[in-house]
Amino acid sequence: MRTFDNPLNRRGNGSKKWDKDYIQRRFRTAREDVYPLFIADMDFRQDAAVLQAFHAFVETGDFGYFDVPDSFYDTIQAWYRDKLKTPIEKEWLVPANGTIASMHFAADLVSKGQPIMMLTPVYGVFKDIATNFGGMVTVPLLEADDAYRIDTKRMEQEIVSQSVGTLLFCNPHNPSGRIWSYEELQEVVRICKEHGVIILSDEIHGELNLTEKPFISLISFMDEYKDIIVASSPNKTFNLSGLTASYVIIRNPELRQAYQHELARFHITINRVGMAFISAAYEHGGDWHNDLIAYLKGNMALMEKQLAGMDLEWMQPDSGFLVWIRLNKVTDVDRFVLELAQQTGVLVETGSRFVADYGNHIRLNCATSRGFLVEALDKFRDFYQHYTN
Repeated sequence: MRTFDNPLNRRGNGSKKWDKDYIQRRFRTAREDVYPLFIADMDFRQDAAVLQAFHAFVETGDFGYFDVPDSFYDTIQAWYRDKLKTPIEKEWLVPANGTIASMHFAADLVSKGQPIMMLTPVYGVFKDIATNFGGMVTVPLLEADDAYRIDTKRMEQEIVSQSVGTLLFCNPHNPSGRIWSYEELQEVVRICKEHGVIILSDEIHGELNLTEKPFISLISFMDEYKDIIVASSPNKTFNLSGLTASYVIIRNPELRQAYQHELARFHITINRVGMAFISAAYEHGGDWHNDLIAYLKGNMALMEKQLAGMDLEWMQPDSGFLVWIRLNKVTDVDRFVLELAQQTGVLVETGSRFVADYGNHIRLNCATSRGFLVEALDKFRDFYQHYTN
């Protein structure tokens, strides 16, 4: 686990999470002793085997115009088969630029000006997508047994009353890390199929399953409902978000061709370097991925220990490295986050960045070295225990 206990030095290299000017704008502090636990990327060093494969690509020296090779599709198919237990066909795959951009293109294609639904709280970019391409309808998630549940009854009512055309879906859920059950997904698909709602599913956190329960991709339902688009990449798993490369999975040939036409209309394609790194990660990073999962489980166990006995509740994530925490002592979560940053240097995401129904929650990223996380949590614990509104 030495790779994970000795993280990258990301100061001054352009990393947004560690950028002094960005931190000052976001948190109104110029402290040097900061603990960035907000933006959802990792501080870990890249797998040596993946880097070696990528270096071999760089050493070819050829970065000119290109066609996507069969090997790119092969590595994705093998990863889905071996790691996610979800077989996919080559022709379903559409290489794309970053996951966020590819979802914007998909929403623009399918929404046709109709409202777009999301289940809140949820990843903040969903709000941008909805407001840009048809308008936003939110349905609050229900809380039960320290986890979110989908209010399918209200979801269906809102689909009908608001004439919703698209469901933006987070699978697993961000910010809570919940892996939805097969039964929940089946009901969501049934409702959307009955009312002709296209499902656009962000599954970028699905490769980081920390439990024994299976992660179920909506790919599994494409045989019974044709209007499903899945957007994914190894960008969370291997920390590749800065490469703006991803892929979209669409089984329906008519929908897939329409999406490909939409990309071609703007001359959008995957970039060659990002494509090479995706292939390297999926082909050579399997063992490192196993070690990463084990380390993240250890960090979650540390979180449980450090947060015990405090006046708060947290949802232990099924997948990913993000922890959703309710602060029972806090009434103004935005103010709390700023004061925490300014007085301790601990930087977390405020709940208000997750669209709606976030209450007094924060999101904390634990994908960093254990020693650094201990320091940050000690500071957080002391600050919170003495905090008054």
